Amino acid sequence: MTRDVLTPAQAAARWLARDDLDQSPQREQFAAWLEANEENRDAWTQAQRMWNIFDDADDSDLIAAMARGARKAGPEPAAKPFWPQLVAASIAVAAVSVTLFFGAQQGWFDHAAKPTQVAVNEAASLTAVGRADYVTGAGQRSIVDLPDGTRVTLDADSAVDVAFAGGRRDVRLLKGHAFFDVAHDRARPFAVQAVGRVVTALGTQFDVRLTSGALRVVLAEGSVLVSSPSEGRSAPPIRLSPGQAFSAQPGGVGKVTPANLDDALAWKQGVVEFRDQPLSEAVGVLNRYTRAQIVIKDPKVAALRVTGVFKTGDVKRFGRSVSEVLPVRMVARDADTYELVSTRR
Repeated sequence: MTRDVLTPAQAAARWLARDDLDQSPQREQFAAWLEANEENRDAWTQAQRMWNIFDDADDSDLIAAMARGARKAGPEPAAKPFWPQLVAASIAVAAVSVTLFFGAQQGWFDHAAKPTQVAVNEAASLTAVGRADYVTGAGQRSIVDLPDGTRVTLDADSAVDVAFAGGRRDVRLLKGHAFFDVAHDRARPFAVQAVGRVVTALGTQFDVRLTSGALRVVLAEGSVLVSSPSEGRSAPPIRLSPGQAFSAQPGGVGKVTPANLDDALAWKQGVVEFRDQPLSEAVGVLNRYTRAQIVIKDPKVAALRVTGVFKTGDVKRFGRSVSEVLPVRMVARDADTYELVSTRR
């Protein structure tokens, strides 16, 4: 009997339905499938894009039910005949994708795309420095269109204060992470203030992140100046070119380094990348994307360093992944708390 061949879209759905892609040999098989051709990579990107939509649609009973159905249609262990399950998985994911596409066109998910606006009077609050005007919670990424045409993408657990007045466009990043696509207006500079530094642009695209008081600015397009008003005239502004990053620790001078834009902006696609960073820092970033939290009590575990790309919002998968390369394991402490503990005696 001849076995049907899955299309790239069906194969992508098959892989998406699995929950063991971080384990061997599935990890190697998946990598080989991705490298086989461009069609496979395009299908995987599209499948992820549609799948990620209902990750933020927990309050929709219909989408939640379809998501559960698609996940349950995942393949059986390799020791059993599983071709029908693979096809079932692809059909289930495809059904979810079609429904989500229609729902997106109809505006079903508009509530998930808007941050919490805490200002009582928007018109007044956007012309004066005060409390936060836009806030996102854990696991929420949102897009804000400012009155001048600038678009701000807020990462999870972030807050900005907007003040457009007196011929200026000022924004304060109070916490978290944001990407700014600035509308060009030569007469009115656009400035983002964060931890004592000011990033000034005219029309450009740049990324600003605050992590434990440390600042990182990545320039994607155009040009920006990073200045430190508190240091006086002795510290001239630093000009960034596309593909450069400015990083500064609290109280530090700061430095300019090359930046991989794909890596730096991956968070906008629902993934984060760590490169030889302390495990405690990685956990701090991931905790912003989900209600469930990872804790580390052992200083030796916190100091371990991690490198890799991880999907946001899935703490269990992160725990499985790091346990394969580091001497740690993740232990559930309660329904929403997981602890990374050492496996060394």
